[in-house]
Amino acid sequence: MILRREILKAFGLLGASTALLQSNPLQALQTIADKQQALQTIADKQQAASDYKGLVCIMLNGGNDAFNMVFPDTSHPEYQNYMDTRQTLAVPNYVSQPQYLANKGDERYSKQLLPIMLRDVNGEQHALTFHPGMTGLQALSRDQQVAVIANTGVLIEPGSLEEFKQSQKSKPAFLFAHNQQRKAVYSGIADNNVTTGWAGHMNELPRFKHGLRQGKPKAVLPMGISFRGSNQWLRGQQTMGAVLAPGKPGKIIGLGEQGNKRQQARTATVQALQSLPSDDVLLRLMRGKLTSAQDLAAVLTQLWTKHGKALAEIEAMFDDGKLSRQLAAVAQTIFLRESLGMQRQVFMVELGGFDTHAGQIDKQPLLLAELSRAITSFQQALASFSLTKQVTTFTASDFGRTLTSNGNGTDHGWGSHQLVVGGAVQGGLYGQWPSMLRGGVDDYRSGRLLPTTSLTQTNASLAAWFGASKSEVNTLFPNLINFPGGALPLFKNV
Repeated sequence: MILRREILKAFGLLGASTALLQSNPLQALQTIADKQQALQTIADKQQAASDYKGLVCIMLNGGNDAFNMVFPDTSHPEYQNYMDTRQTLAVPNYVSQPQYLANKGDERYSKQLLPIMLRDVNGEQHALTFHPGMTGLQALSRDQQVAVIANTGVLIEPGSLEEFKQSQKSKPAFLFAHNQQRKAVYSGIADNNVTTGWAGHMNELPRFKHGLRQGKPKAVLPMGISFRGSNQWLRGQQTMGAVLAPGKPGKIIGLGEQGNKRQQARTATVQALQSLPSDDVLLRLMRGKLTSAQDLAAVLTQLWTKHGKALAEIEAMFDDGKLSRQLAAVAQTIFLRESLGMQRQVFMVELGGFDTHAGQIDKQPLLLAELSRAITSFQQALASFSLTKQVTTFTASDFGRTLTSNGNGTDHGWGSHQLVVGGAVQGGLYGQWPSMLRGGVDDYRSGRLLPTTSLTQTNASLAAWFGASKSEVNTLFPNLINFPGGALPLFKNV
Protein backbone atom coordinates (compact mmCIF):
# COMPACT_ATOMS: atom_id res chain seq x y z
CA MET A 1 0.00 0.00 0.00
CA ILE A 2 1.27 3.47 -0.86
CA LEU A 3 1.61 5.60 2.25
CA ARG A 4 0.07 9.05 2.41
CA ARG A 5 3.44 10.74 2.82
CA GLU A 6 4.81 8.85 -0.19
CA ILE A 7 1.88 9.94 -2.35
CA LEU A 8 2.21 13.57 -1.32
CA LYS A 9 5.96 13.49 -1.85
CA ALA A 10 5.69 11.80 -5.24
CA PHE A 11 3.49 14.57 -6.61
CA GLY A 12 5.27 17.57 -5.16
CA LEU A 13 2.97 18.30 -2.26
CA LEU A 14 5.65 18.00 0.42
CA GLY A 15 8.94 19.84 0.53
CA ALA A 16 10.25 22.88 -1.30
CA SER A 17 12.61 21.13 -3.72
CA THR A 18 9.84 19.90 -6.00
CA ALA A 19 8.26 23.36 -6.07
CA LEU A 20 11.61 24.75 -7.17
CA LEU A 21 11.75 22.21 -9.96
CA GLN A 22 8.36 23.37 -11.21
CA SER A 23 9.09 27.10 -11.12
CA ASN A 24 12.77 27.18 -12.09
CA PRO A 25 14.06 23.65 -12.67
CA LEU A 26 17.80 24.47 -12.69
CA GLN A 27 17.88 26.94 -9.82
CA ALA A 28 19.73 25.74 -6.68
CA LEU A 29 20.83 22.49 -8.34
CA GLN A 30 24.54 21.95 -7.71
CA THR A 31 25.60 18.85 -9.61
CA ILE A 32 25.54 17.87 -13.27
CA ALA A 33 23.55 14.80 -12.31
CA ASP A 34 20.92 16.96 -10.64
CA LYS A 35 20.70 19.18 -13.71
CA GLN A 36 20.35 16.19 -15.99
CA GLN A 37 17.63 14.81 -13.77
CA ALA A 38 15.82 18.16 -13.82
CA LEU A 39 15.97 18.29 -17.62
CA GLN A 40 14.65 14.73 -17.77
CA THR A 41 11.78 15.75 -15.46
CA ILE A 42 10.86 18.57 -17.85
CA ALA A 43 11.04 16.21 -20.83
CA ASP A 44 8.87 13.67 -19.02
CA LYS A 45 6.21 16.30 -18.32
CA GLN A 46 6.22 17.44 -21.93
CA GLN A 47 5.92 13.84 -23.07
CA ALA A 48 3.09 13.24 -20.61
CA ALA A 49 1.24 16.29 -21.92
CA SER A 50 1.56 15.16 -25.54
CA ASP A 51 0.50 11.61 -24.66
CA TYR A 52 -2.57 12.65 -22.69
CA LYS A 53 -6.06 11.70 -23.87
CA GLY A 54 -9.40 12.13 -22.15
CA LEU A 55 -12.80 10.68 -23.02
CA VAL A 56 -16.02 12.21 -21.66
CA CYS A 57 -19.43 10.54 -21.81
CA ILE A 58 -22.49 12.77 -21.37
CA MET A 59 -25.44 10.56 -20.47
CA LEU A 60 -28.73 12.17 -21.49
CA ASN A 61 -30.81 10.34 -18.95
CA GLY A 62 -34.36 9.35 -19.82
CA GLY A 63 -34.10 8.90 -23.58
CA ASN A 64 -33.38 12.04 -25.58
CA ASP A 65 -35.63 12.90 -28.53
CA ALA A 66 -32.70 13.52 -30.86
CA PHE A 67 -35.02 13.82 -33.86
CA ASN A 68 -35.63 17.37 -32.63
CA MET A 69 -32.02 17.93 -31.59
CA VAL A 70 -30.85 17.57 -35.21
CA PHE A 71 -33.48 17.58 -37.94
CA PRO A 72 -33.76 18.15 -41.71
CA ASP A 73 -33.56 21.64 -43.15
CA THR A 74 -36.06 22.74 -45.80
CA SER A 75 -33.91 21.50 -48.70
CA HIS A 76 -33.34 18.05 -47.21
CA PRO A 77 -35.28 15.23 -48.93
CA GLU A 78 -36.71 14.09 -45.56
CA TYR A 79 -37.91 17.54 -44.51
CA GLN A 80 -41.53 17.05 -45.54
CA ASN A 81 -41.67 13.57 -44.00
CA TYR A 82 -40.31 15.04 -40.78
CA MET A 83 -42.93 17.79 -40.76
CA ASP A 84 -45.81 15.47 -41.65
CA THR A 85 -44.89 12.76 -39.11
CA ARG A 86 -44.03 15.03 -36.18
CA GLN A 87 -46.83 17.54 -36.85
CA THR A 88 -47.14 19.77 -33.75
CA LEU A 89 -43.85 18.35 -32.39
CA ALA A 90 -41.89 19.44 -35.47
CA VAL A 91 -39.62 22.26 -34.32
CA PRO A 92 -40.41 24.68 -37.18
CA ASN A 93 -44.10 24.24 -36.34
CA TYR A 94 -44.04 24.77 -32.60
CA VAL A 95 -41.55 27.64 -32.43
CA SER A 96 -44.03 29.78 -34.38
CA GLN A 97 -47.00 28.99 -32.14
CA PRO A 98 -48.22 31.59 -29.61
CA GLN A 99 -48.07 29.06 -26.76
CA TYR A 100 -44.34 28.47 -27.26
CA LEU A 101 -42.71 30.18 -24.30
CA ALA A 102 -40.23 32.13 -26.40
CA ASN A 103 -43.23 33.88 -27.92
CA LYS A 104 -44.47 34.75 -24.44
CA GLY A 105 -41.29 36.62 -23.57
CA ASP A 106 -39.46 33.82 -21.72
CA GLU A 107 -35.81 34.61 -22.45
CA ARG A 108 -34.67 31.09 -21.60
CA TYR A 109 -36.14 29.90 -24.89
CA SER A 110 -35.08 30.62 -28.45
CA LYS A 111 -36.95 30.20 -31.74
CA GLN A 112 -34.13 30.89 -34.18
CA LEU A 113 -33.46 27.77 -36.29
CA LEU A 114 -29.75 26.96 -36.65
CA PRO A 115 -28.86 25.48 -40.06
CA ILE A 116 -25.74 23.38 -40.52
CA MET A 117 -24.26 21.58 -43.52
CA LEU A 118 -22.67 18.18 -42.82
CA ARG A 119 -20.69 16.07 -45.26
CA ASP A 120 -20.99 12.28 -45.03
CA VAL A 121 -18.22 9.74 -45.67
CA ASN A 122 -19.13 9.62 -49.37
CA GLY A 123 -18.76 13.37 -49.74
CA GLU A 124 -22.48 14.10 -49.98
CA GLN A 125 -23.71 17.25 -48.24
CA HIS A 126 -26.70 17.14 -45.88
CA ALA A 127 -28.67 20.27 -45.02
CA LEU A 128 -29.68 19.88 -41.36
CA THR A 129 -30.70 22.11 -38.47
CA PHE A 130 -29.80 22.24 -34.78
CA HIS A 131 -32.53 22.98 -32.29
CA PRO A 132 -32.89 26.67 -31.33
CA GLY A 133 -30.66 27.46 -28.36
CA MET A 134 -27.81 25.21 -29.56
CA THR A 135 -25.80 28.10 -31.00
CA GLY A 136 -22.57 26.90 -29.43
CA LEU A 137 -22.79 23.49 -31.06
CA GLN A 138 -23.67 25.13 -34.36
CA ALA A 139 -20.43 27.13 -34.16
CA LEU A 140 -18.42 24.03 -33.23
CA SER A 141 -20.02 22.16 -36.12
CA ARG A 142 -19.00 24.89 -38.55
CA ASP A 143 -15.49 24.52 -37.15
CA GLN A 144 -15.62 20.79 -38.07
CA GLN A 145 -15.51 19.67 -34.42
CA VAL A 146 -18.90 17.91 -34.30
CA ALA A 147 -19.82 14.52 -35.71
CA VAL A 148 -23.51 13.58 -35.85
CA ILE A 149 -24.12 9.83 -35.71
CA ALA A 150 -27.46 9.33 -37.45
CA ASN A 151 -30.05 6.77 -36.39
CA THR A 152 -27.81 4.83 -34.04
CA GLY A 153 -28.71 2.55 -31.17
CA VAL A 154 -28.09 -0.70 -29.34
CA LEU A 155 -27.71 -3.45 -31.95
CA ILE A 156 -26.31 -6.96 -31.64
CA GLU A 157 -26.25 -7.51 -35.41
CA PRO A 158 -27.48 -5.65 -38.48
CA GLY A 159 -30.59 -6.68 -40.33
CA SER A 160 -33.54 -5.55 -42.39
CA LEU A 161 -36.83 -4.34 -40.95
CA GLU A 162 -38.51 -7.57 -42.00
CA GLU A 163 -35.77 -9.74 -40.47
CA PHE A 164 -36.19 -8.05 -37.10
CA LYS A 165 -39.97 -8.18 -37.25
CA GLN A 166 -39.83 -11.90 -38.04
CA SER A 167 -37.31 -12.46 -35.19
CA GLN A 168 -34.69 -13.68 -37.65
CA LYS A 169 -32.22 -11.27 -36.08
CA SER A 170 -31.35 -10.90 -32.41
CA LYS A 171 -32.73 -7.85 -30.62
CA PRO A 172 -31.58 -6.46 -27.27
CA ALA A 173 -33.71 -7.76 -24.41
CA PHE A 174 -36.28 -5.45 -22.79
CA LEU A 175 -35.88 -3.09 -25.72
CA PHE A 176 -37.78 -0.07 -24.42
CA ALA A 177 -37.06 -0.30 -20.67
CA HIS A 178 -34.94 2.49 -19.18
CA ASN A 179 -32.78 0.55 -16.74
CA GLN A 180 -32.26 -2.43 -19.04
CA GLN A 181 -31.26 -0.32 -22.03
CA ARG A 182 -28.89 1.81 -19.99
CA LYS A 183 -27.16 -1.41 -18.96
CA ALA A 184 -26.94 -2.45 -22.60
CA VAL A 185 -25.55 0.96 -23.60
CA TYR A 186 -22.90 0.89 -20.88
CA SER A 187 -21.92 -2.73 -21.49
CA GLY A 188 -20.63 -2.17 -25.02
CA ILE A 189 -21.93 -5.62 -25.98
CA ALA A 190 -25.67 -4.81 -26.10
CA ASP A 191 -26.18 -7.03 -23.03
CA ASN A 192 -28.44 -5.96 -20.19
CA ASN A 193 -27.37 -8.89 -17.97
CA VAL A 194 -23.87 -7.63 -17.18
CA THR A 195 -22.92 -5.18 -14.45
CA THR A 196 -19.66 -3.93 -15.98
CA GLY A 197 -19.01 -1.34 -18.68
CA TRP A 198 -16.77 -1.02 -21.69
CA ALA A 199 -14.84 1.93 -20.25
CA GLY A 200 -14.10 -0.11 -17.12
CA HIS A 201 -12.85 -3.01 -19.23
CA MET A 202 -10.78 -0.63 -21.36
CA ASN A 203 -9.20 0.86 -18.25
CA GLU A 204 -8.09 -2.64 -17.24
CA LEU A 205 -6.19 -3.25 -20.48
CA PRO A 206 -2.50 -3.79 -19.60
CA ARG A 207 -1.35 -0.74 -21.57
CA PHE A 208 -3.57 1.50 -19.41
CA LYS A 209 -3.70 -0.42 -16.15
CA HIS A 210 0.07 -0.48 -15.73
CA GLY A 211 0.73 2.98 -17.17
CA LEU A 212 1.87 4.16 -20.56
CA ARG A 213 5.37 4.95 -19.29
CA GLN A 214 7.39 2.55 -17.22
CA GLY A 215 9.16 3.74 -14.09
CA LYS A 216 7.13 6.92 -13.66
CA PRO A 217 5.03 7.90 -10.60
CA LYS A 218 1.90 5.88 -10.11
CA ALA A 219 -1.34 7.74 -10.78
CA VAL A 220 -3.25 8.81 -7.69
CA LEU A 221 -6.71 8.59 -9.25
CA PRO A 222 -8.19 5.67 -11.15
CA MET A 223 -8.62 6.33 -14.87
CA GLY A 224 -12.40 6.40 -14.57
CA ILE A 225 -14.11 9.26 -12.73
CA SER A 226 -17.82 9.90 -12.35
CA PHE A 227 -19.22 13.24 -11.28
CA ARG A 228 -22.74 11.82 -11.09
CA GLY A 229 -22.57 8.87 -8.71
CA SER A 230 -21.41 5.29 -9.17
CA ASN A 231 -21.78 4.16 -12.76
CA GLN A 232 -21.68 0.84 -14.60
CA TRP A 233 -19.82 2.29 -17.60
CA LEU A 234 -16.69 2.79 -15.47
CA ARG A 235 -16.87 -0.57 -13.69
CA GLY A 236 -14.50 -3.34 -14.77
CA GLN A 237 -13.94 -6.86 -13.53
CA GLN A 238 -11.54 -5.74 -10.81
CA THR A 239 -11.80 -1.95 -10.65
CA MET A 240 -14.38 0.78 -10.17
CA GLY A 241 -14.19 4.41 -11.09
CA ALA A 242 -13.82 7.13 -8.49
CA VAL A 243 -16.94 9.11 -7.58
CA LEU A 244 -16.27 12.79 -7.00
CA ALA A 245 -18.49 15.79 -6.43
CA PRO A 246 -18.18 18.83 -8.71
CA GLY A 247 -17.16 22.18 -7.32
CA LYS A 248 -14.83 21.05 -4.56
CA PRO A 249 -11.91 18.71 -3.93
CA GLY A 250 -12.73 15.12 -3.12
CA LYS A 251 -13.48 14.24 0.46
CA ILE A 252 -14.91 11.33 2.41
CA ILE A 253 -18.50 12.38 2.99
CA GLY A 254 -19.57 12.11 6.62
CA LEU A 255 -16.10 12.09 8.14
CA GLY A 256 -14.37 15.06 9.69
CA GLU A 257 -12.99 15.98 13.09
CA GLN A 258 -14.32 19.52 12.65
CA GLY A 259 -17.82 18.41 11.68
CA ASN A 260 -20.91 17.95 13.82
CA LYS A 261 -21.08 15.49 16.69
CA ARG A 262 -22.19 12.62 14.47
CA GLN A 263 -19.28 13.19 12.10
CA GLN A 264 -16.86 13.44 15.00
CA ALA A 265 -18.18 10.18 16.49
CA ARG A 266 -18.03 8.46 13.12
CA THR A 267 -14.49 9.68 12.56
CA ALA A 268 -13.41 8.46 16.02
CA THR A 269 -14.93 5.04 15.32
CA VAL A 270 -13.14 4.73 11.97
CA GLN A 271 -9.83 5.75 13.58
CA ALA A 272 -10.33 3.16 16.30
CA LEU A 273 -11.05 0.44 13.75
CA GLN A 274 -7.96 1.36 11.80
CA SER A 275 -5.78 1.08 14.90
CA LEU A 276 -7.06 -2.33 16.00
CA PRO A 277 -4.58 -5.22 15.57
CA SER A 278 -6.30 -7.89 13.51
CA ASP A 279 -5.67 -10.56 10.89
CA ASP A 280 -9.30 -10.40 9.75
CA VAL A 281 -9.41 -10.17 5.94
CA LEU A 282 -12.45 -7.91 5.82
CA LEU A 283 -11.02 -5.53 8.40
CA ARG A 284 -7.75 -5.30 6.47
CA LEU A 285 -9.71 -4.65 3.27
CA MET A 286 -11.73 -1.92 4.98
CA ARG A 287 -8.58 -0.31 6.32
CA GLY A 288 -7.01 -0.34 2.90
CA LYS A 289 -10.03 1.27 1.26
CA LEU A 290 -10.33 3.96 3.92
CA THR A 291 -6.62 4.74 3.83
CA SER A 292 -6.67 5.00 0.03
CA ALA A 293 -9.69 7.29 0.18
CA GLN A 294 -8.03 9.46 2.83
CA ASP A 295 -4.84 9.60 0.75
CA LEU A 296 -6.83 10.67 -2.30
CA ALA A 297 -8.75 13.31 -0.34
CA ALA A 298 -5.50 14.70 1.02
CA VAL A 299 -3.93 14.93 -2.44
CA LEU A 300 -6.96 16.62 -3.98
CA THR A 301 -7.29 19.10 -1.12
CA GLN A 302 -3.62 20.05 -1.41
CA LEU A 303 -3.89 20.46 -5.18
CA TRP A 304 -7.03 22.60 -4.89
CA THR A 305 -5.18 24.85 -2.47
CA LYS A 306 -2.06 25.04 -4.59
CA HIS A 307 -3.85 25.72 -7.89
CA GLY A 308 -6.87 27.55 -6.48
CA LYS A 309 -6.61 30.60 -8.73
CA ALA A 310 -6.32 28.62 -11.97
CA LEU A 311 -9.14 26.26 -10.95
CA ALA A 312 -11.38 29.23 -10.11
CA GLU A 313 -10.68 30.73 -13.55
CA ILE A 314 -11.76 27.46 -15.18
CA GLU A 315 -14.93 27.34 -13.11
CA ALA A 316 -15.77 30.92 -14.14
CA MET A 317 -16.00 29.80 -17.78
CA PHE A 318 -19.15 27.81 -16.99
CA ASP A 319 -22.67 28.76 -15.94
CA ASP A 320 -24.55 27.28 -12.99
CA GLY A 321 -26.35 24.51 -14.90
CA LYS A 322 -26.05 20.97 -13.54
CA LEU A 323 -24.20 19.71 -16.59
CA SER A 324 -22.00 22.78 -16.71
CA ARG A 325 -20.98 22.21 -13.07
CA GLN A 326 -19.99 18.63 -13.86
CA LEU A 327 -18.04 19.53 -17.00
CA ALA A 328 -16.30 22.33 -15.11
CA ALA A 329 -15.12 19.69 -12.63
CA VAL A 330 -13.95 17.50 -15.53
CA ALA A 331 -11.98 20.43 -16.96
CA GLN A 332 -10.42 21.15 -13.56
CA THR A 333 -9.41 17.51 -13.14
CA ILE A 334 -7.87 17.47 -16.60
CA PHE A 335 -5.97 20.65 -15.74
CA LEU A 336 -4.44 18.76 -12.77
CA ARG A 337 -3.56 15.72 -14.90
CA GLU A 338 0.22 16.06 -14.53
CA SER A 339 0.12 16.55 -10.76
CA LEU A 340 -2.15 13.50 -10.53
CA GLY A 341 0.10 11.43 -12.78
CA MET A 342 -2.64 10.88 -15.37
CA GLN A 343 -2.09 10.19 -19.07
CA ARG A 344 -5.48 8.63 -19.80
CA GLN A 345 -8.80 9.51 -18.18
CA VAL A 346 -12.45 8.71 -18.82
CA PHE A 347 -15.24 10.74 -17.26
CA MET A 348 -18.97 10.19 -16.78
CA VAL A 349 -21.35 13.12 -16.43
CA GLU A 350 -25.12 13.23 -16.74
CA LEU A 351 -28.02 15.49 -17.63
CA GLY A 352 -31.47 14.20 -16.69
CA GLY A 353 -35.02 15.06 -17.64
CA PHE A 354 -35.23 13.64 -21.16
CA ASP A 355 -38.09 11.20 -20.53
CA THR A 356 -40.52 13.57 -22.19
CA HIS A 357 -43.81 11.66 -22.29
CA ALA A 358 -45.48 14.97 -21.48
CA GLY A 359 -44.60 18.63 -21.80
CA GLN A 360 -41.82 18.02 -24.32
CA ILE A 361 -42.19 21.38 -26.04
CA ASP A 362 -41.61 23.14 -22.71
CA LYS A 363 -38.93 20.82 -21.28
CA GLN A 364 -36.63 19.73 -24.08
CA PRO A 365 -35.62 23.18 -25.42
CA LEU A 366 -34.10 24.08 -22.04
CA LEU A 367 -32.27 20.76 -21.81
CA LEU A 368 -30.80 21.03 -25.31
CA ALA A 369 -29.74 24.62 -24.69
CA GLU A 370 -28.01 23.54 -21.47
CA LEU A 371 -26.28 20.69 -23.31
CA SER A 372 -24.97 23.09 -25.94
CA ARG A 373 -23.81 25.71 -23.45
CA ALA A 374 -22.03 23.16 -21.28
CA ILE A 375 -20.19 21.52 -24.18
CA THR A 376 -19.24 24.91 -25.63
CA SER A 377 -17.83 26.10 -22.30
CA PHE A 378 -15.97 22.81 -21.92
CA GLN A 379 -14.34 23.21 -25.33
CA GLN A 380 -13.34 26.77 -24.44
CA ALA A 381 -11.78 25.55 -21.20
CA LEU A 382 -9.84 22.87 -23.05
CA ALA A 383 -8.66 25.45 -25.57
CA SER A 384 -7.32 27.59 -22.73
CA PHE A 385 -4.80 24.85 -21.94
CA SER A 386 -4.35 23.62 -25.53
CA LEU A 387 -6.07 20.26 -25.17
CA THR A 388 -9.00 20.42 -27.61
CA LYS A 389 -7.41 17.71 -29.79
CA GLN A 390 -6.67 15.46 -26.83
CA VAL A 391 -10.14 15.27 -25.28
CA THR A 392 -13.23 13.84 -26.98
CA THR A 393 -16.78 14.20 -25.67
CA PHE A 394 -19.75 12.11 -26.78
CA THR A 395 -23.41 11.80 -25.90
CA ALA A 396 -25.33 8.66 -25.00
CA SER A 397 -28.91 8.00 -23.92
CA ASP A 398 -31.18 5.17 -22.85
CA PHE A 399 -32.74 4.96 -26.32
CA GLY A 400 -34.40 7.19 -28.90
CA ARG A 401 -38.03 8.24 -28.92
CA THR A 402 -40.95 7.81 -31.25
CA LEU A 403 -41.19 10.01 -34.30
CA THR A 404 -44.89 10.28 -33.60
CA SER A 405 -46.51 12.32 -30.84
CA ASN A 406 -48.55 10.83 -28.01
CA GLY A 407 -50.44 14.10 -27.79
CA ASN A 408 -48.14 15.94 -25.42
CA GLY A 409 -44.74 14.34 -25.96
CA THR A 410 -43.09 11.17 -27.23
CA ASP A 411 -42.72 7.60 -26.03
CA HIS A 412 -39.79 5.21 -25.78
CA GLY A 413 -38.12 4.40 -29.07
CA TRP A 414 -34.99 2.68 -30.41
CA GLY A 415 -32.87 4.51 -32.98
CA SER A 416 -31.63 8.03 -32.27
CA HIS A 417 -28.88 10.51 -33.15
CA GLN A 418 -25.77 11.05 -31.00
CA LEU A 419 -22.97 13.63 -31.00
CA VAL A 420 -19.19 13.28 -30.84
CA VAL A 421 -17.29 16.53 -30.19
CA GLY A 422 -13.60 17.42 -30.14
CA GLY A 423 -10.65 18.90 -31.97
CA ALA A 424 -9.53 15.46 -33.14
CA VAL A 425 -12.98 14.65 -34.53
CA GLN A 426 -13.53 14.62 -38.27
CA GLY A 427 -16.74 16.62 -38.27
CA GLY A 428 -19.63 15.51 -40.45
CA LEU A 429 -22.51 13.06 -40.70
CA TYR A 430 -21.96 9.36 -40.01
CA GLY A 431 -24.34 6.51 -40.60
CA GLN A 432 -27.46 6.63 -42.73
CA TRP A 433 -30.04 9.38 -42.33
CA PRO A 434 -33.36 7.59 -41.75
CA SER A 435 -36.67 7.77 -43.51
CA MET A 436 -38.79 9.93 -41.22
CA LEU A 437 -42.11 8.71 -42.61
CA ARG A 438 -44.44 6.85 -40.27
CA GLY A 439 -44.71 3.32 -41.62
CA GLY A 440 -41.63 3.93 -43.77
CA VAL A 441 -38.68 1.66 -44.42
CA ASP A 442 -37.06 2.42 -41.04
CA ASP A 443 -40.21 2.32 -38.88
CA TYR A 444 -39.85 -0.75 -36.68
CA ARG A 445 -43.11 -0.18 -34.84
CA SER A 446 -45.39 2.79 -34.21
CA GLY A 447 -42.83 5.44 -35.09
CA ARG A 448 -39.90 3.70 -33.38
CA LEU A 449 -36.99 3.68 -35.84
CA LEU A 450 -34.79 0.63 -36.37
CA PRO A 451 -31.16 1.77 -35.92
CA THR A 452 -29.00 1.45 -39.01
CA THR A 453 -25.70 2.14 -37.19
CA SER A 454 -24.72 0.30 -34.01
CA LEU A 455 -23.40 2.08 -30.92
CA THR A 456 -20.67 -0.56 -31.10
CA GLN A 457 -19.30 1.10 -34.24
CA THR A 458 -19.02 4.45 -32.47
CA ASN A 459 -17.61 2.96 -29.27
CA ALA A 460 -14.96 1.02 -31.19
CA SER A 461 -13.82 4.23 -32.87
CA LEU A 462 -13.62 6.02 -29.50
CA ALA A 463 -11.59 3.18 -27.96
CA ALA A 464 -9.17 3.07 -30.91
CA TRP A 465 -8.63 6.83 -30.71
CA PHE A 466 -8.04 6.46 -26.96
CA GLY A 467 -5.19 4.08 -27.69
CA ALA A 468 -6.59 0.52 -27.70
CA SER A 469 -5.07 -1.73 -30.35
CA LYS A 470 -7.16 -3.39 -33.05
CA SER A 471 -7.15 -6.72 -31.20
CA GLU A 472 -8.06 -4.98 -27.93
CA VAL A 473 -10.94 -3.16 -29.64
CA ASN A 474 -12.23 -6.49 -30.95
CA THR A 475 -12.03 -7.94 -27.45
CA LEU A 476 -13.88 -4.99 -25.94
CA PHE A 477 -16.57 -5.13 -28.63
CA PRO A 478 -16.99 -8.74 -29.82
CA ASN A 479 -20.12 -7.78 -31.79
CA LEU A 480 -18.10 -5.43 -34.00
CA ILE A 481 -17.35 -8.30 -36.35
CA ASN A 482 -21.07 -8.51 -37.14
CA PHE A 483 -21.01 -5.07 -38.81
CA PRO A 484 -19.28 -5.04 -42.21
CA GLY A 485 -18.51 -1.32 -41.98
CA GLY A 486 -16.60 -1.80 -38.74
CA ALA A 487 -15.67 1.18 -36.58
CA LEU A 488 -16.79 4.57 -37.84
CA PRO A 489 -13.95 6.78 -39.21
CA LEU A 490 -14.65 9.54 -36.69
CA PHE A 491 -11.10 10.80 -36.18
CA LYS A 492 -8.59 12.54 -38.37
CA ASN A 493 -5.49 10.51 -37.52
CA VAL A 494 -6.66 7.05 -36.39
